[in-house]
Amino acid sequence: MLALACFILLSFPALQDLDSKENPVFPQFYHAATHGPTLSEFTLRAPVKVAKQGDMGVVSFPAPSSYSGQLVVSLSVSSDPPSALKSWVWKDRPDHLNSVIEAKVAPGGKGAWISYTALVLVPSEPVYRTMSNEFKPWLGSTACVQSADPEIASLAKKLAVGALGRDEYVHKVVMWVAMNQGQKGEAFSSLDAKRGLKCGGSCTNRANLCAALLRARGIPARTISHMPTWFGGKFYQHWLTEYWTDSGNWAMVEPTIGVKHPARNTVIVLAISSPQDENKAFDPQHLRLSMPGSPYLSLAELSPELFGADLAEDDAINEIHLLKTFPDQSEQTVMTEGSLRSQRVIAAARVGRNDGLDKTAVIRAVAKSPSDFIGLLARQ
Repeated sequence: MLALACFILLSFPALQDLDSKENPVFPQFYHAATHGPTLSEFTLRAPVKVAKQGDMGVVSFPAPSSYSGQLVVSLSVSSDPPSALKSWVWKDRPDHLNSVIEAKVAPGGKGAWISYTALVLVPSEPVYRTMSNEFKPWLGSTACVQSADPEIASLAKKLAVGALGRDEYVHKVVMWVAMNQGQKGEAFSSLDAKRGLKCGGSCTNRANLCAALLRARGIPARTISHMPTWFGGKFYQHWLTEYWTDSGNWAMVEPTIGVKHPARNTVIVLAISSPQDENKAFDPQHLRLSMPGSPYLSLAELSPELFGADLAEDDAINEIHLLKTFPDQSEQTVMTEGSLRSQRVIAAARVGRNDGLDKTAVIRAVAKSPSDFIGLLARQ
């Protein structure tokens, strides 16, 4: 089901070749850091059906909220066929980190595609919102980040040998997880940390395992589902890990492709998983659109009336495209105008109203100059 599960089939370079600070294990899957903010378009989709004709249910998508300076400047929710979508609304989750798009749907026949498309501006550097004791919830063992598991705890102890400080240990964990191919004969049957240790697995396994190995040594860590700007075209979703630094902030690491600190403007954050989300990783309702082991609401969720429909040609049912990287000198003005536009978009979304930008107009504007794009944001 996960597009990045293909990573377990690739050959791995020797560890001694990976000692440079930011050398990805799979450079073909990661573009170099670029200067300035990025503008990307992505679509999340869910193929759904009802058990009984005439029933209605709710599809809940993780929404691109304003975490670390991220701005959604265009948002449209739709269905195919159009009659399947009855209403939708943007809601903030109680954790004060995540938001959700809830679409009320009545898919008939064989089912319907429910989707949303967003244009998102991401700054070149993270905008932190540090709070006292913010890290404490992400220290314990959970259903999919099993930091108390004896084998994970034992591996964490071995990796800590010779590591001088938190950052060096984090680096060793990231590289070990990226290169882990698991044990021969172990099945890729779930997405949690324990299964990732055994089989290597997908990006979700690796993010969960990385977080577990960090928590096992007392380092707060959590997983993030996102869309990566370094991939263009049909995709599923991707997962990485954040850890709490000595300086008192969250920092991203990429344990699938071996990047210690991915550039902020390569990551469109969809969901930051809480321990409560992790503990729902094997809930039967959650498994209607996911393999076991991914955190709750890190991808689309279905209400009890809905089931996954067999409508997809392949598993990569979502899509991502990087449209523009703006130069450094335009960052402040682009992000400032983007912030004003984002407030309008989310205000409309809270009452279930699309506020989308015409893609042709956007591409034409960004091709001319940052000022043309800024003007487009201000006018619409």
